[in-house]
Amino acid sequence: MINSPRVCIQVQSVYIEAQSSPDDERYVFAYTVTIRNLGRAPVQLLGRYWLITNGHGRETEVQGEGVVGVQPRIAPGGRVSVHQRRGH
Repeated sequence: MINSPRVCIQVQSVYIEAQSSPDDERYVFAYTVTIRNLGRAPVQLLGRYWLITNGHGRETEVQGEGVVGVQPRIAPGGRVSVHQRRGH
């Protein structure tokens, strides 16, 4: 979880065993990102950056505009949740 004076970001991940293949080093996860605006003014998510480290210490960088192609604007006291599945 990341907190700033105005924004709280929480990430929950779930391993999807049925779509994963450890013998092929393929691991699939679903995750939910929830962003809450704790401030008094609207905020907007313009971009994202993730540094993902797997169980073998290998790192993958993920970056781009918004999240899942969306740049949500969040009203004061509001929240937005985004769901995605990703394989590594």
